[in-house]
Amino acid sequence: MRRVKVLHAITNLQVGGATDNTLMTVAGHCRERYEVHLAAGVVADHENYTEWNDRAEECADRLFLIPEMGRAVRFDRDLRALRVLTALMSEQRYDIVHTHCSKAGLLGRLAARRAGGSVVVHTYHAFGWQAAGEQADGSRRSWGPGLARAFYLGAERYAASLSDALITVSDLNREMALDLELGPPEKITTVRSGIQLDRQAGSDRESLASRLGLEADRPIVGTVGRLAVQKDPLTFVAAARRVLELRPEVQFIMVGDGPLESETRAAIGDESRIRMLGYRDDVADLLEILDVFVLSSRWEGLGRALTEAVAAGVPVAATAVDGIPELITHGVTGRLSPPGQAVALADNIVWILSHLEEARRMAAPAAEKVRQQWGATEMVETIEELYEALLRDRHPRSGRQREVAAQAHD
Repeated sequence: MRRVKVLHAITNLQVGGATDNTLMTVAGHCRERYEVHLAAGVVADHENYTEWNDRAEECADRLFLIPEMGRAVRFDRDLRALRVLTALMSEQRYDIVHTHCSKAGLLGRLAARRAGGSVVVHTYHAFGWQAAGEQADGSRRSWGPGLARAFYLGAERYAASLSDALITVSDLNREMALDLELGPPEKITTVRSGIQLDRQAGSDRESLASRLGLEADRPIVGTVGRLAVQKDPLTFVAAARRVLELRPEVQFIMVGDGPLESETRAAIGDESRIRMLGYRDDVADLLEILDVFVLSSRWEGLGRALTEAVAAGVPVAATAVDGIPELITHGVTGRLSPPGQAVALADNIVWILSHLEEARRMAAPAAEKVRQQWGATEMVETIEELYEALLRDRHPRSGRQREVAAQAHD
């Protein structure tokens, strides 16, 4: 029997939660049931990590790189990307087109409707209009964020009308989508962004701390995220500096790189107390040595690094934005503060360090919640259940045949 042909389209393979989620989904699809292709734009050389490109090659049955598709709004290039995507979809005749991120979400859904014949699904890993103050490379936008927000929101409302189903990664984001009238309740589904729950840390605290130039017997506080406006690294640095005034023995690490790297280094000054480690592929190990994980994001679908930290049982001080309160309840399973408030964030870090055993006990229920609800397998299974329901709705007379075929690999 012919397999269901699926195309996942993402703006680029830039390191981050949306890409990780998409590649994990592509890799996890049942190959007895689905033939899975991936289309992606090309990132700039300084953000091109070979292992992520290799991972995309390995997990997709076919990979299509589309240089014309970039994150920045450039109408001439965007039109070329739309033509390329439309031609690809017309040639391959996909049963399902599943788009990710704003640019691929808009162009991919337009192309799918132009090519015709596909069920169209889109995942909101975050909302594009939340980036109204951010340039395509993650730096600050010089022109009015209000105008940018209106443009992005208008574009998304149009793209949502082209979709058969919309996926959010948290219930709070689903509520936001409903409030903004992106679609009726039955069209919007929450599928939590799954993580690999079987990852094992490969180093003990003492040896890894030593390799990083840290002291294992002193508190270690860290964050993982791209150095971009969304993650607000400057608020993290300001909070760290305040903590160091009160607790000079604390060691801070920042994992990740990005367009705000020079600004972040300038804000840090002396990097002996706040270390910038750049991009690393051993995040699971690094999480294991942290006493506190910090997330200073201004907006966040949920936060993949946050979910991984919670799963590792690390006490969390984070900002109360978007889906984060769905995982962390202030004063119950962690500590939350408003975005951009360095003093409040610092106070939460100090509280955790001063009540470390209590904070670890508080973190345990959240870790159990992640293990029960945030597995990669559960994520892919939920997405595939949605696919099958949409295919039955699209082809009702063949619904029983599709159901039998879907059960064949259960």
